[in-house]
Amino acid sequence: MSSSRRTRRTDQDTFTRAGPEAVTYDLSVRDQATIRVPVGSAWTSGPHWHDSHTEFLQVLAGRARVMLSGRIFCARPADGVVTVPRGAVHEWRRAEEETAGADAEELVVREWTEPRDGAKEMFFRNLNGIILDAAGGGDALVTLELWNLFWRADNYPVTAVGAGWVGGVATRAAMGVAVVVGWVLGRRGVYEEYGSK
Repeated sequence: MSSSRRTRRTDQDTFTRAGPEAVTYDLSVRDQATIRVPVGSAWTSGPHWHDSHTEFLQVLAGRARVMLSGRIFCARPADGVVTVPRGAVHEWRRAEEETAGADAEELVVREWTEPRDGAKEMFFRNLNGIILDAAGGGDALVTLELWNLFWRADNYPVTAVGAGWVGGVATRAAMGVAVVVGWVLGRRGVYEEYGSK
């Protein structure tokens, strides 16, 4: 995607993506995100870890299925804050029993990190900007853009190799290649058009 195809989103605080993995991100409060996953959505954070940030998750409504360091549990509003230590592989999504049914409700989760250095907001602004601007465009380089963003935002996705030190090496190797190729092609993953206010 060329810079001419990037939509300026610096004044936008809410990002909604439709489809089977529908999700809404509210970035109106600095250094945190409130993420809404509607009933029936298959959205997931994907398994990943952070080297430099401790992450905190707080379920505000609904129930989340959380995987943290291989342990799977259901988190509800009454459970308080879930702490994700640096380096811990984690993922969250709607709890399976919450994906449909008459009693199902929207899942709402507040996410923030320590240190509070603006990385969370930068990540979600660029993630949504890249995905929303590529929607329907068939840009084959979106994955390259995302891997560059992940590298710059301390967000390491678990590769097909899995977690552990071998998976960590595989992830870093894939990201290193993506960063070099991205540099050559002018695909940085982080753009002024999507940046923080």
